[in-house]
Amino acid sequence: MDSLVFLSACDGGEVEAVAALREAGWRVHSRRLGLGRDALAQDRPDVVVVDIPLGRPVRATLERFIGAPGMTSVAFMALIEAEQAPDAAGLGRLNDFVIRPVHTAELLARARRLVMTQGRDSDDCIVNAGLRIDLQAWEVAIDGAVVDFTYQEFQLLSFLAGRPGRVFTRDQLLAQVWGMEYYGGSRTVDIHVRRIRAKLGKRYARAIATVRNVGYKWLPASSNR
Repeated sequence: MDSLVFLSACDGGEVEAVAALREAGWRVHSRRLGLGRDALAQDRPDVVVVDIPLGRPVRATLERFIGAPGMTSVAFMALIEAEQAPDAAGLGRLNDFVIRPVHTAELLARARRLVMTQGRDSDDCIVNAGLRIDLQAWEVAIDGAVVDFTYQEFQLLSFLAGRPGRVFTRDQLLAQVWGMEYYGGSRTVDIHVRRIRAKLGKRYARAIATVRNVGYKWLPASSNR
């Protein structure tokens, strides 16, 4: 389960947004903006959403947490007013920002995209031995040969491959990859996994391991030979 810290000036912050994230399968920690910067890493977040009220300094607020210990590889998103956009746009370590009013579907999509682009190398690729998943070109190559994947197959493959060793239930995968607006059954995940394995071939199909009575996980290269 992906973890998200929601920092806000008031308890609960954007209550609807926090509830929607939890419903979509996220582990959400709602914290106050006054939280000590050294305490942020204790929640071990994948994404930090900073809800910045109008009148509060954008740069100082964000840099305080972005520069906190243990936050180097964590993605940051800000919720701001339109007037604050110029300040937010100039921050290199800020991965994304959303202009209020916040629409939960957009927030979920953006947060999901942030975690799906983690676990890559410097070329924006996920590499597992001879398997290369190019997140910029939306292309999968096996031992140098490009293999065609549908949009949803690519989404599921890159999500699992970007989180080696982590087990996800079918419901979590539906929420994180398909989105909370998708109403299909968990059987959808099994069908897509079967198709992905077929395209990966005998060697790399083993990288997607079935965890009996739970779901699926991605095995690192050294584990699937």
